[in-house]
Amino acid sequence: MKPEAYQKQLIIYLNNKSYGQAYDLARQYLAEYPDDMVAHFLLAKSALWAEKYEEAALEARKAFNLARNEADMVMCAVHACIAYYRLQQYGKGFELLKSLESVRTCEETEQLAFLFSLAIGNDWEARRHFDSMMNIDSDAAMGFLQEVAEGAQIDYEKLVRKTDRITY
Repeated sequence: MKPEAYQKQLIIYLNNKSYGQAYDLARQYLAEYPDDMVAHFLLAKSALWAEKYEEAALEARKAFNLARNEADMVMCAVHACIAYYRLQQYGKGFELLKSLESVRTCEETEQLAFLFSLAIGNDWEARRHFDSMMNIDSDAAMGFLQEVAEGAQIDYEKLVRKTDRITY
C-alpha cells in the first residue's frame, strides 16, 4: 500500500475513535516505511489514544527527529509531551520543550511547559512560561491557569488538535 493510502485509512480510524485498529495499521505502515516521519507520527498518535504511552513517547520522539519543518516539530513534540505527562516523566517533557524554544513556541507548547515546570517544582520556569502564555493570548492564559488551579483535567485532545497538521 502507498503511504497516502495508509494515512487516509488511519485518519478514518482515528476520527471514528477506532484506536486499536489505528494502532495495528500504523504499526503495519511503519514496518513498510520505517524512515517516514508521518508513519512514526501516526503510530505515536494511535498509541497515545490507545493509552500505550511508552510507545507513543518513543515514536513521537522519532517523528520529531525526522521532522523537516518547525510545524511538524511542534506537532510531534506536543504528542510526545502528552505521553511523557501521562507517564509522569516530567523531566523528559520539559527538556523536549526547552529544545523547541529556539525553534518556535506557541500557546500549546507554553501551556505544556508551564505544566511540566510546575510538576518538576521549577517555579521560575512556570512563571516564565505563564508570562509567555499571557503575551500570546491573555484570556486563554487566565482560563488555563484557572483550570489548573481548580484541578480540572487537562484537555489533551484540544492541545493536539490545535497543533496537528494531519487533517481529520
